[in-house]
Amino acid sequence: MKAVKEGQIVKFHTPLAHENPNQLYVVLEVIEDQESSRAEIQALNTGLPFPPINKVKLSDLEVVEVGTGDLMGHKVTINKSDDSQVEGRVIKVSEQKIELNLSTGAKGVETNVWLTVVDNKGVEHLGTLLINQD
Repeated sequence: MKAVKEGQIVKFHTPLAHENPNQLYVVLEVIEDQESSRAEIQALNTGLPFPPINKVKLSDLEVVEVGTGDLMGHKVTINKSDDSQVEGRVIKVSEQKIELNLSTGAKGVETNVWLTVVDNKGVEHLGTLLINQD
């Protein structure tokens, strides 16, 4: 089993009978403890304005791969290797499925999703997806 880290997308490996087995969560915090390590998680795509944060056993979670193909054609911002940001439409994703890692950066939430975008001038740029507040 892979170690669960903050910013990863997870699900319960054995959900209870009344729970949606496909429900995804983002790990907000990992609390290491010799007796029972836990994680604070928040459900994704609930439709709630403020989804609840729950504390669960770390051993109940598994890291999942998420599809990146849905990003094709969308206007996004990427972080380039020279630390600049570029807006453009996604024309290529490096991997169709990825174990998504999220981290808080100075200009938004940074990811490990590598994309190629084309800007308004038709120039292609390679970088990682940036989720900003704008």
